[in-house]
Amino acid sequence: MKLGKKKTALLFLLLSFPLVAVLNGDLRGTRDHATEQTERPLKTMLIDDFSRAGSDKKPVAKWQLINDRAMGGRSAGRIAFGEYDGRQCLHMTGSMSATRTGGFIQARLSLVSRRESLDADMFRGVKLRLKGNGQPYAVCVQTKDTRLRGQRYQAAFATNGKWQEIEIPFTRFVARSLRNPLDTTSIRSVAVAAVGEEYDADILLDEIAFYGDGSIYKKLTRAEERVIVQKGTERPFSGTYDKHFEKGVYTCKRCGAKLYESSSKFNSGCGWPAFDDELPGAVRRIPDRDGIRTEITCAKCGGHLGHVFTGERLTAKNIRHCVNSISMNFVPADQVKTERAIFASGCFWGTEYHLQRAPGVISTTVGYTGGRTANPTYKQVCTDRTGHAEAVEVVFDPAKTSYEKLARLFFETHDFTQLNRQGPDIGTQYRSAVFYLDEKQKQTAAELINTLKRKGFAVKTEVAKAAKFWPAELYHQDYYNKTRKLPYCHVYRKIF
Repeated sequence: MKLGKKKTALLFLLLSFPLVAVLNGDLRGTRDHATEQTERPLKTMLIDDFSRAGSDKKPVAKWQLINDRAMGGRSAGRIAFGEYDGRQCLHMTGSMSATRTGGFIQARLSLVSRRESLDADMFRGVKLRLKGNGQPYAVCVQTKDTRLRGQRYQAAFATNGKWQEIEIPFTRFVARSLRNPLDTTSIRSVAVAAVGEEYDADILLDEIAFYGDGSIYKKLTRAEERVIVQKGTERPFSGTYDKHFEKGVYTCKRCGAKLYESSSKFNSGCGWPAFDDELPGAVRRIPDRDGIRTEITCAKCGGHLGHVFTGERLTAKNIRHCVNSISMNFVPADQVKTERAIFASGCFWGTEYHLQRAPGVISTTVGYTGGRTANPTYKQVCTDRTGHAEAVEVVFDPAKTSYEKLARLFFETHDFTQLNRQGPDIGTQYRSAVFYLDEKQKQTAAELINTLKRKGFAVKTEVAKAAKFWPAELYHQDYYNKTRKLPYCHVYRKIF
């Protein structure tokens, strides 16, 4: 790192694609469809279940068989549609050839409508109901970045000769023949493929969909909708949380995302709840329609919270988040069950980028740890003389994820075989390290490292007891979300 650098009902995608134009917008931040979303908590968007057929008994959707012959390969196959085991299915069969480093056959469906890609950023991954012949298969996705032949994002899965329901999170998709990470806002096609090995393919696909978590949006009352969706304002001194100072966490009433800790709340006397800091990445700032103020919204669902003001000198941080009580819920401290983890893997911007997108992660904070200097600054750490590493503190919900899952993601998103560097960033501050908070975390890290060594990796990751974690300067926090850039040396690849 160098100075100056760092979306109660099933939604159906009609296979003639009349809804794609609607789905292309990022519903977390748009107004036109926000009311609809309060009535329809997102669960799944069906891509195809093959039940809708034309006069020729084939699905309306135009699935295509693609193979490697255009690139000199020899794999051959076919796709057919019909009833199998009482289900309407796509049936893909074929013979795989290992020529030219492994061939492929795939049943592919374009998701482009009116020249626009599909925005699936509000979903977690791809869900399939299928029956394979015991061979490995993969889901392949193409985006606006896959411009050359052979480029794709691929996630493998196993079959067992029986009907299975499989969920594949977007974090498992690996880039093939390109370096850009998967951009789920610009999906152009999805495919089920036999790829990479020499075998006979035989797979039945009963359903394919994008899946979410089923709880992104809560149904709102008219009063809540007026403020959260229509960007209204409640009367001053009328809200539940104006004079509320119990310890705990304030959450978004629309989606449940954690927004503010009680420690950042103060009495401003303005008639609305006031906070001088938000949880990292929880709040988005948008120029208000009045052209003067700055609106604040929930970063997860786009729900209106209020406005943010600076320069009033009401607290040491000199900032006031003026929030409508009706936009929030409160969770008492004794009901907030969270755990912490600290990881270092080079530039903390990239480390945070991947960890904050993991299911179950509540918040992330970039900072410095493992060194000698108290209250270090970025400039000091960059001298490589403080002993600190650029690190990320993760707060997560143990009911939704585990330390081991986060540690696996940590290893899968950087090159842990490099010593005191990561890509172009060189120095001990860029070292790969796990800073454990208890013996269980230490044991988990050690077990994962032993697994990596058995796989043949020369692991250089340090495992050390966590010391004081010093949050980095504000401009470093949530860097890639604020700048809409992508990590330059952190790329996900499946290892475990």
